Amino acid sequence: MAKFETINQLYSLLKNARYPLTKQQLQDKLECSAASIERYLTELRDTYSLEVEYKREFNGYVLEQDSEDDIELPSHLFTTDEINAILLIEQIINDLEPGFLESDTQVVKQHLANIRQKFSGGKQLENNRIRMINIGKRQGNIKNLSQITQAVLKNKQITIEYDPRSITRSASKARKLSPQRLTHYRDNWYLDAWCHQKEDLRTFALERITKISVHKSTAKKLSEKKLNDHYTPTFGIFGGKIQNIAVLKFTPHRSQWVAEEIWHHQQKGIWLEDGSYQLEIPYGNDLELIGDILKYGDQVEVVAPSELREKIQVNIKAMINIYK
Repeated sequence: MAKFETINQLYSLLKNARYPLTKQQLQDKLECSAASIERYLTELRDTYSLEVEYKREFNGYVLEQDSEDDIELPSHLFTTDEINAILLIEQIINDLEPGFLESDTQVVKQHLANIRQKFSGGKQLENNRIRMINIGKRQGNIKNLSQITQAVLKNKQITIEYDPRSITRSASKARKLSPQRLTHYRDNWYLDAWCHQKEDLRTFALERITKISVHKSTAKKLSEKKLNDHYTPTFGIFGGKIQNIAVLKFTPHRSQWVAEEIWHHQQKGIWLEDGSYQLEIPYGNDLELIGDILKYGDQVEVVAPSELREKIQVNIKAMINIYK
């Protein structure tokens, strides 16, 4: 019998027993040695944080049961890593936009809170022990997220009015879309969709969608391969074909962090003899990449291509003119 199955059976026996079970009884039921029973009991205590006690007067083991108000462990036993993941999920749900799916997530929040309480040993945990700081999260009304999510999952066409960010602001235009998928990127939501006017894939920031209507008609559905071929080859959110490879050289000091960062799934990085780190990133639209390069200031140099290097120089000269 597999170890995990045996531990689950041991947990089930202890949970359902009306009286303490002796080691011999556990051996007989699980068909394993006394030494194995000892190991499994230790794992229930140490790995799954269960209170298994030996009752000397009965020469047996008992599982301390939860009160009726507490959540009961399911057949799957939670490890410490899984509990940490559950706590993180709870924090993510709590950080959702105010009012978004509030009624739908309330039950989930309660269950997660019960699990957290159970593994705190009955003590009241502070709510701020896990902190998520959303730097770069744009403020905007994403009340349409629920409708868009349903359209994506149910494969329905939508019509939106979209207010794009551009230097020459134009009035919102109605766009007929076939939603493909939602993307949560750098703490902001985006919709990847087939635009029927442009007959091509486009990406829309949800906070710039001012109006939405969901149709009964079925959306044009693109294959996973076509979506990945468009959105994953290049750096950033824009997608499209690879236009060039950015070669960035970071100073020895900054390299300690950059060498452990993931900028793109096809990036290449090498350590140079002077302690600096050279990173190669495929990109198409360079707008987002330029912003990321500039935030490192004098800790990075664009080695190639020459046109990207020149654009960085133009940006730096413009900043110098501001601060003259």
